[in-house]
Amino acid sequence: MVPPIRQLIKKYPKLRGYRFKRRKPKPAVVNVNVLDKKFGEGSLISPEILLQKRLIRRIKGRLPEVKILGVGKVTKKFIVKGCLFSESAKKKIEKAGGKIEE
Repeated sequence: MVPPIRQLIKKYPKLRGYRFKRRKPKPAVVNVNVLDKKFGEGSLISPEILLQKRLIRRIKGRLPEVKILGVGKVTKKFIVKGCLFSESAKKKIEKAGGKIEE
């Protein structure tokens, strides 16, 4: 015969141990050529503005981190705030005369 307390304990969800870490959500990715098409000369680019232009989506109701990748060409000057960058994207934006503010 099984004690009734054992049945209650078995129904509880199993919790992970001390090694379990919550995973950070991956950043939303935007390529440089998309920014060049969608924004004008001297535009300010931030995660909030990218969300308004529907280039990124909310993740679980929150504004995600944004990573800008260097795929494509940049012909306009941008001011970029609050985003992560790949090395090639950083070089292309600065080469075109844009600014990167952290």
